[in-house]
Amino acid sequence: MENIEELSPLRITATVRALSSALRGKREHVHGTSRGKGDRMFPEPEKLWFKESSAKNLRNRDFLSPSTMLNTLYAGGQVPPAVMSRVLSLRGSGVLPVAGGEVMGEGLRLRVDRVASFRAVLAGGTTEYLKPSSQMEGCVVLNCPALHPKPNTPTPDTLSLGQLRTVLLANHMGALFRRKGFEVYFCPTLPEDSDVATFLQALGIDWPTAPANWTNDEREEKIQKALENSPYREKGTESGRRTSGGGGRKALEEENEGGLRINLKQVFQEEGLLGYDPTLGTCKVHRDSVSHLAQLDLSTADITETMATVLHVTSCQDEFRQQQIAVLWRASGATHSQRHLVCGPVKTPGSHLTAAQYLQ
Repeated sequence: MENIEELSPLRITATVRALSSALRGKREHVHGTSRGKGDRMFPEPEKLWFKESSAKNLRNRDFLSPSTMLNTLYAGGQVPPAVMSRVLSLRGSGVLPVAGGEVMGEGLRLRVDRVASFRAVLAGGTTEYLKPSSQMEGCVVLNCPALHPKPNTPTPDTLSLGQLRTVLLANHMGALFRRKGFEVYFCPTLPEDSDVATFLQALGIDWPTAPANWTNDEREEKIQKALENSPYREKGTESGRRTSGGGGRKALEEENEGGLRINLKQVFQEEGLLGYDPTLGTCKVHRDSVSHLAQLDLSTADITETMATVLHVTSCQDEFRQQQIAVLWRASGATHSQRHLVCGPVKTPGSHLTAAQYLQ
């Protein structure tokens, strides 16, 4: 194991490629060579091995070549000793060291020498492992519904553990996307003097903030007008149109009291949006919905990339509501690609804990 190239990062893809080459061996070992002149090799190399991921199976194997593959390569699935020796003594740039292996009922299973692997990683440093495998271009907006006002800005005492998980996950994903070369934005912008902003800073999360006296009224007005003029506006809500000459938050609230409604089902059917809850019907536009959409509009304002993607990282308790928001945004004229990442519930013994209680 001492011959591992310390400066070459160990990679699963490189290991699978080398294992496939070692197992296939020379053509004369392959069962059924009478099929052709030797130029056709089957099964395909990438199908010879798979990397184990089950916690239970990882106790006795890291890689497996299924018995079906062995039967295709060798008569009766019997791996020749020379081939077995070649597999077990595998070395190469980026190849994980093999500790041992044997043919069992399920196929040829291999165990990685984890101690040698860890030593190689530590000896070479982690810099090479943190570099993106390929530089990508594009923009990603990570939207965290748990942090939007409903109608007040959330606090550590109102955030559930499930909602806190979405914030932590969004922050982690932001770092991963940046390493891949993406430009990353976060939504919403929080008041800098808010308890939740201070709370996130204590957790090491650098979430965007704005001065306490900052408002997003102009964008809210813009979103409101877009929804009023949307072709998906439900008929029979004309009485909800503003009659006052002035704008601003008061007029906006008067409009919403009038009952502005959007037919969400019509939106995702006509726009060809897939994966949305079929029970989404007509949605009344509330004040906090307009605020949410205005924050999304703000987060995407400086994006000029055509491949911008908005990823809503939400908890299962907020999933349905977030689908409504996403379709409402589409109805207002937004064209950015949207995806939803839904986190499951966080179970705690006894009573439910808030984010503040958990940190304490």
